[in-house]
Amino acid sequence: MYRLVFLSGRYEGRRLVVRQAVALVGRDAECHLFLPDDPLLAPRHARLEERGTGVYLSSLSPGTPVERNGQPVLDAVRLAHNDLLVIGQTRVQFQDIIAPHARLRPSPGLIQPATMLIVGAILALEAGLLYYLIDWPLRLIRPEIEAADLAWAQEYRAARAAEKGTTNGAVSKAAAPGSVMTLPGTEPAPEAAATNGAVPVLAAATSTAPAAVIAVLDQADFTPADTNTPLEQLPPVSAADPAIEEAQRLLAEAVAAAQFADYPQATRLLNQIHQTAPGFLPAHAEHARLLEARGDLDGARQRWTQILGLAPADSPFREEAIRERQRLAKLRELQTRILPAAGTPDLANLARQIRIAPPDIQKMPGDSDISEMRILNTTLELAAGAAVFPEAAVQVFLTFYDADETGEIVRPTRAIATPSPIVLDRAFADRGSVPVSATYVVPRGLRDQEQRETGRRFAFYGYTLHVFAGQILQDAAAKPKKLLDRPIHFPAAEE
Repeated sequence: MYRLVFLSGRYEGRRLVVRQAVALVGRDAECHLFLPDDPLLAPRHARLEERGTGVYLSSLSPGTPVERNGQPVLDAVRLAHNDLLVIGQTRVQFQDIIAPHARLRPSPGLIQPATMLIVGAILALEAGLLYYLIDWPLRLIRPEIEAADLAWAQEYRAARAAEKGTTNGAVSKAAAPGSVMTLPGTEPAPEAAATNGAVPVLAAATSTAPAAVIAVLDQADFTPADTNTPLEQLPPVSAADPAIEEAQRLLAEAVAAAQFADYPQATRLLNQIHQTAPGFLPAHAEHARLLEARGDLDGARQRWTQILGLAPADSPFREEAIRERQRLAKLRELQTRILPAAGTPDLANLARQIRIAPPDIQKMPGDSDISEMRILNTTLELAAGAAVFPEAAVQVFLTFYDADETGEIVRPTRAIATPSPIVLDRAFADRGSVPVSATYVVPRGLRDQEQRETGRRFAFYGYTLHVFAGQILQDAAAKPKKLLDRPIHFPAAEE
């Protein structure tokens, strides 16, 4: 943003704030700075362009004067604050608009009180937690409960000590008769001598077992177990294939990466699956969809072809591969076949894979042979992830329109214009953007001839642009936009 102070001419004493990136100066009514009273100005005399490094002044008419600080401007020059410009007969002072400096010490507002409040709350919480950690045993363990627990522990330790003293390698005499038995054929354990002349504590185990137990033991057949079972006789493993489980895990990560547009990570994971589990069909199908989403239609078709070689006859992946190959083949045919003639465009269903940058049309001064000349410049840009084959046939249908004084009669111009369509052939095989230029030239005497023939005076009205990839309409632009309601004009069909 900058300011122009007019020192002479029609707007002497006035200040103009310019917020546009490009401002044209001249006597043409389409110029942003329209100065019709200056006889030395060309229709498009000069241009002011704001770039990242500053504002630049350039001359658009070599035969007319443009000066900066008394020096003629031949090429684009960067303007400085308070530069004196002379455009035709108009003197203008250039001024940069500098934003006010920010305060060195901004007001804290509510930040400091809020911060102090939060710090105080944290300190209070820490103090409460510390007090609780110190006092929690007194609150959780009451004295009477602790005393009861200690008494029970003493009794338990005394009972354990007495049990160890009475059962140190012996069976108590108080054991119930017949509670310990000896298997038939075994010798009873020898009696242990009493310590210090005492009566032996361990009594001989009874040699007589209950009749029911003996009957069971006599009939039992204890065949030794065979632990040398051959491996081939082991039952089959029921767990899933570890390689397939790993492939499923990697596929889930690849799908998640693709959903977040992390296409390089998704591609790495899918390639890893292809190496560890080459026949894992879900990974091949996801890889084909990923390639198409990234605009590689040929790679997607090759991947579906690979699935046809891997999938069994009854596999649903085989059926899907057949359908996708047919769809991609039809898309290739539509994109690579030249459109023979254009009709009414379907603007509601534009592919938008090739987009038209905002066109720029410039009006040039005439001469002895040309009464009017206009140049249209634009750029066709390939959208990110566009599903366009490298050999797609790109065509641009361009039509200039004229209208009479009332604006009611609008027709394709009879002036000399760039032939339509402009065939770019395989324009996007190795690049992402293509410049497009067209001319509109009115020879001297053409308007008078049209007036004699029709009784009306025609003049330039506008243009339409339609971009096709084969037979698929990609994008459209027009000025005025109501021209898009018309069918695409095809001059070759009229000849």
